[in-house]
Parts: sequence; C-alpha cells; structure tokens
Amino acid sequence: MKTVDNDPQYAEILAKYLGGEMSETELLEFESEIAVSEENKTSIEKMKNQWTAMKGYKDQKMPDTLNAWNKLHNRLDEEKLIPNQFAETNRRLVPVFIRAAAVILILLGIGAVIYLQVIRKPSIELVHVDTGNETNTLIKTLNDGSIIYIAQNSLFSFPEEFENNSRNVELKGEAFFDIASNPEKPFIIETDEAFIEVLGTAFNVKTQNGKGFELIVDRGKVKVTLKKDLSHSELVVAGEKINEVKNSLVKSKHMANQANTWYKQRMHFKDESLFNIISVLNRNFNTTFAVAEKETGTRKLTVTFTNNETTDSITELICVGLNLKSQNINGSVVFSENKENAGKN
Repeated sequence: MKTVDNDPQYAEILAKYLGGEMSETELLEFESEIAVSEENKTSIEKMKNQWTAMKGYKDQKMPDTLNAWNKLHNRLDEEKLIPNQFAETNRRLVPVFIRAAAVILILLGIGAVIYLQVIRKPSIELVHVDTGNETNTLIKTLNDGSIIYIAQNSLFSFPEEFENNSRNVELKGEAFFDIASNPEKPFIIETDEAFIEVLGTAFNVKTQNGKGFELIVDRGKVKVTLKKDLSHSELVVAGEKINEVKNSLVKSKHMANQANTWYKQRMHFKDESLFNIISVLNRNFNTTFAVAEKETGTRKLTVTFTNNETTDSITELICVGLNLKSQNINGSVVFSENKENAGKN
C-alpha cells in the first residue's frame, strides 16, 4: 500500500476515507487495497481509532478557561502579586489569549497525531541483495528460517527483523522461496506486477522488469493479487503455474522438470553461518550434516557448492574453510572445533 511520504495525493484519499466521504465504489476499491496485507489493515485500523478519538475530543465541551483564569487571578490579587495598574487590564485581556491558546493547542495536538500516525510513519529499513551478473545462486536465510535462492541479475530486499504481524519483502528478478510456516504471520512478496501472499510453502517467482511475471508452486499454496487490479486474486497450488497475460492472471498445470531446480546448480553462500549452510545442504542433497557445539554452528563461511558435489567434498570444503574436524556419528557427519590446529591459522 502507498504511503503519504511517497505519494502526496494519497493523503487526500486517506482523509476522504477516514472522513466517510467515499462513494461505495471508491470504498470497495480502497478496502481491497488495504486487505492485501495484515500490516495495511492494522495500520488503517489504528488511524481510524485515532480519528474517532480526535472527533470525540473535538465534540466535547471546551474547558472553562475563563473561570480557571479568574480563580487564578483572584488568588494572585489576594496575595498582592499583581501590580494595581495592571490588575484590571490583565483581568480583561489575558482570558482572550488563554482561550485562543487552548484552541491552538487542541488543533496542534490533532495535527501532531495525524502527522505522526500518517505522514511520518517510520519506514522499515531494508537490506538489499543485488546479485548482478553472478552466475551462482546466492542463498540467503532470513531470521524466520525462510530460505531464499536468488538468481543472477536480481534484487531482493528484506528487513533484518520482521514486524510483529507480517513478513514483507520485495523482489525484482527471479528467486526460489522456501518459506518457514507461520499462519499468524503471512509472508508477502511485492513485485512490480503483484503481491504474493504465503503462509508456508515453496515456489519460484520470475519477474521481467514490469513486463509480466511467472510463478510456479512446488508445494503448498499461495495467493497472487495483481497490483493493477486489486480485486483480481488467484490461489495457486502445487503443480500449478500462473502468468500475467494482458493485465490478467492465467493459471495452468505445470510438470516438474530439471529446469525447475536451477537454484541447486551452483549454490553460493556469502558470510552465512554454518547452521544456515548445513540446513540448506540437508534440504537439497542427500546429506545429514550436524554440529557438535552451538559455537561451531555460529561460525560464518563464504563458499560455493555445485549440484555434483559429494558428501566427502562438501565436508572437506567446510573443514578447510573453518578449520574444523568431522566424524561420522550414527550416520551423520558432525562438525566440531579442531583444537589441535587452533593455533595454526
């Protein structure tokens, strides 16, 4: 949803909505836009509550500032704190300023609430990952456990910490998403063409710089909503593909093939923790890697693995890269600190 910061005209639309001045058609269109994400709905609900509170305050009887001033004036006068020549003049003039000040303060208060709640709503700072012409697939594990496989010439933007009620990211280009399930916190991807909402699933998204997009669902279910027509949404399930064709969403069946696994061909990890790396490897290869100590899992590594790597070659790369040792325990390859070579780095 737009904000007042990046579209001044949107402030007028928002004020019209809060003031109850929209037609039925305008109201339906606006509420459809709000419904795209829980964050939007929560934000608008807060604004409505503030608006209602401000209307109630405005409708209340104004405080009797004149009576209050007279009481204060009488007390000061009794205690001889007001010079005689100014006493009567002050009695007549000051209440005028008090009343004016009271009105100004109320208006300023209402304006401040609108300014802070609507116009100056703080934006979340995003981390931007641009893969450029790099032929490797860049793997990024988010703080919720979701794994994103980012293709070349793609830009993926995400917050380091998600908000309480939603997980919002942005994509330009192509990426494969393996989303950690959290029914109470939907994962929403914004592209140039659409909003994609998921709870926990795996799917591939390919955008074309505002000239259409393609989504293929590997497992689970996702909801796709066109930006150009927020009333147009489609549910896409495993084994289905959806494309934008002439400003419309078109679904079709999709058969799995080797091309769907592009993200496994050359997986590149950049300054990722060993925990995250072995989690991805265990998902995509026939491996059962583990770590002996928590501290070992937090060690970070930059490394690339191809889809024809063997368990032995992967093990060797990790051990050499982090100066670890490995051993087979109950069928799992377990990494631990190599204390014998600790002083040789």
